[in-house]
Amino acid sequence: MESISLWQGLALCGIVSWIVISSSLNVTRKLRTLVQPWVSHHVITGTPMILQIQKYQHGFLDALFSGLSCVVSVPFYTAFLPLLFWSGHGKLARQMTLLMSLCDYSGNCIKDVVSAPRPRCPPVRRIIATKDEQENALEYGLPSSHTLNTVCLSGYLLHYVLSYTQSEDASLKFAGFAVVCLIVCLTGLGRIYLGMHSVIDIIAGLAVGFVILAFWLSVHNHVDSFIVSGQNVTTFWAALSLLLLFAYPTPELPTPSFEFHTAFDGVAFGIVSDHSPINFGIILRFFCDFFVISIIMQWEVFAL
Repeated sequence: MESISLWQGLALCGIVSWIVISSSLNVTRKLRTLVQPWVSHHVITGTPMILQIQKYQHGFLDALFSGLSCVVSVPFYTAFLPLLFWSGHGKLARQMTLLMSLCDYSGNCIKDVVSAPRPRCPPVRRIIATKDEQENALEYGLPSSHTLNTVCLSGYLLHYVLSYTQSEDASLKFAGFAVVCLIVCLTGLGRIYLGMHSVIDIIAGLAVGFVILAFWLSVHNHVDSFIVSGQNVTTFWAALSLLLLFAYPTPELPTPSFEFHTAFDGVAFGIVSDHSPINFGIILRFFCDFFVISIIMQWEVFAL
């Protein structure tokens, strides 16, 4: 076995140290004590705005916003990401998978640390059109994962398209940026309209999404180079994935968030451990991971 490089050892030791320190000092509960009352207050005071938006209830809007919510759901991932591999865009597929894994883990960590409620129903009318939405409703509210994921997914896809085409057309860039902004705004508005989130949840999702996207745009080339040509990639990623499971915060009450991020982290590890641009093994593993983990998630949600 190849020796682990210094930076890999330091990274893993840093996570282990954080696990020990946070557990000893009860960091999660202390942070929750500070943040949860403030967020809960804004969720309650934001209810009139949600009710005002829901006065415009219409069947078309119900279908539109429910459809947009599916854009960053697990069924969407299972259809979209394999298509990127099949189309020959292996780097984009790897990057999107890892980015979504990072978004899922970060967003769910914040959800379970804060443990802030979703808007109370009633008086808010909650529209749940799919089983996926039923499972999402069992999670805590802040931040909005749909808003966070939409910012990162659409933002990185726009960056990749502009970089891949090397277009210098200002009008094309503006049009792409406008489309991304429209999708993000509609997704955020839709989560409020559907009664799934309050305004503070959407604002937090936007803020966290922009931070993660900016971070990823600064490191994605280095990450991809490491995965493709680095040393100890599989060993390091396996250790990293395992330690991140232990580093995950304990929520105030059990939610399916842990299972959700674990599922996608498993898919990300499958991508990393076999990084060939087009490989039937990776595609089979991708579908198998989703199939097995989907069963586990459904069982866990049912058990809750």
